[in-house]
Amino acid sequence: MRLDPFVRDYQRFIADLSGILQSEETVFYLDTSVLMWAANIGRDARREFLAWCRSRPTGKMRVPVWAAHELHRHLLRGSLNANLKKAVSDAEAKLTDFARLTTERVDDALCIAKGYAGRDAYVTDVQKTVQRLKELGKIAGDEAASSGAADDVVDFVNDHILDTELDDIIRRINEVGELRYKHLMPPGYHDNKPENKFGDVVIWEEMLADLKDRTGPTQFDTVLISRDEKTDWVSSAPLVYNGGDKPQKSNRDMEFDVTLAHPLLIHEFSKKTSSRSLYVVPPGFVASALYYAPNSAGQASNVSKWFAASHRFDVIEKLATAALAARAAPVERANVAVANGEEAEPTVPPADLSPPVPARAFVAPSARAIASVNAFPLSSAYAQAPINLKDGLVASWVNSLVSGELPPLLFGKAMSGLIASDIRWATQANALFEQIAPNVEPANWNMAVLAVICSAYFDASGELHKVPQSEAALFALQMEPDARAAPAFAALNGFLKGADAQLPYLPGTGRQKVPYALNLLGGGGNGKADLLREVRVSGQPALIDRVPESSPQTLSRLLANDPSRGCTGKELRAVIAKHLFVPVELLATTWDTKKITWSADVGLASVDTTSEGGLSSLADEEDGDND
Repeated sequence: MRLDPFVRDYQRFIADLSGILQSEETVFYLDTSVLMWAANIGRDARREFLAWCRSRPTGKMRVPVWAAHELHRHLLRGSLNANLKKAVSDAEAKLTDFARLTTERVDDALCIAKGYAGRDAYVTDVQKTVQRLKELGKIAGDEAASSGAADDVVDFVNDHILDTELDDIIRRINEVGELRYKHLMPPGYHDNKPENKFGDVVIWEEMLADLKDRTGPTQFDTVLISRDEKTDWVSSAPLVYNGGDKPQKSNRDMEFDVTLAHPLLIHEFSKKTSSRSLYVVPPGFVASALYYAPNSAGQASNVSKWFAASHRFDVIEKLATAALAARAAPVERANVAVANGEEAEPTVPPADLSPPVPARAFVAPSARAIASVNAFPLSSAYAQAPINLKDGLVASWVNSLVSGELPPLLFGKAMSGLIASDIRWATQANALFEQIAPNVEPANWNMAVLAVICSAYFDASGELHKVPQSEAALFALQMEPDARAAPAFAALNGFLKGADAQLPYLPGTGRQKVPYALNLLGGGGNGKADLLREVRVSGQPALIDRVPESSPQTLSRLLANDPSRGCTGKELRAVIAKHLFVPVELLATTWDTKKITWSADVGLASVDTTSEGGLSSLADEEDGDND
């Protein structure tokens, strides 16, 4: 079993999931909550949702038998309107109580001061509001409309229901259900419904049984669409990267979350199916991904009513998916800004959310061949371009790469120059490569990635840098988890090993844990900080004494803090990871909650690819700073 990262990449998650939702190989399942939701939303939105479901290839949209059984039970109980009726009734009761309290409180003087003609005018307005709410409730709760909606959903279910043999599943759950429930094994341990305690487990077992025999030459992914929060199915992200330097708190209401299937669920899923991945997503999130993809490209969406019905009207413009789509708008948007003499933000063509182009063999050139590619004309044109034309120039490179006119190695070398010289592209390059990935052949995309990541470790003559180039190395660490870039990182790993590079962390080795330990001298309790005495990374001492105060290696400078204020172990871990070019999630979190202080003259060793263990007490000034 593999645990999820604590901090996750939102843009990469959206790009991956969008492609999966569009792929004709993806297998979808609908649970009871989304079937009930489909019967409750308006006719136009329901038709869009069901039309999209029906547009999936034959056998790729599935309804578990247990979900159909639960839907049938709800229909017989009249549950479709029950929640709405209760909501209207509760709102009417609260508003009536509000009307009673306010009409007791107000008088002519107060009402006139607030713009009313007097107390009678105010009371009349309140009474109209109460009556208006009742009329609004009658429209939404029309039972004739809900009966037609039920028939629409029933017809769809009958066309897509699984043919599951439930006896074996129920027998197995009778044996292990209570164990799963008591030990918080996903899914379903949050179901506090005595009459349907193991309903989620039955649906889960149906999915596993259905996928068991699904094999073929093409890999496929699996998506469960559910309107329940499914907190016992998923692992939400505590912190999320969204293209900036610092992670942000996730917010599921704004769709700013990287919600992955629970690690234990994935473990079981991977052992029992051949599916590549599993996602558990609500219909509103699916609608957003499908809605913003064509809109960001200036095309009409065919899920606009489904999208509108899935979100509160007051949050649509605030959705994280909306902001991401705006950043992925076509290059023409930047061209308009340039024509108007405005300075455009770095802009890239929108991702083509169709399934990726089939891969051809990736054959890596040598490190020297990559180094010999001359990108000076492109870099020079960028440097000399007016500030408001620079991003349009990069956009033209992207268009030429996509059309096949610009060699991918040349594009990558040009981008490596921008990453090193322009702080904007140092932070935006990862998103740029993410956006263009679906539009070029994977082999060409890997070639461009390889050119950038090689520039972090090899100079213009193909010789190993003594100190890796900071911005390109950080780009490499951000890009490495992307499975699509595996060929590029395998090639880089070969180059580094061939050059006998000494590094605390060697890219392309499968992101294995990096040995990391702190030696702390206890502060005596009472909330006092522990004194940092030693740091070891990959078995090598990384803390050095008597560092000159002006050195960028001093711990106080790296932490932007002084010893009297101290830091947390988590802050220290993040600084060490960035300074030594190690993925932060690969360092142990053992000391994260500790409060730590340090001697004023200590600092961190520098990465040195020529020293044993990859660390040196002094930075090579000619190779630049480490951070």
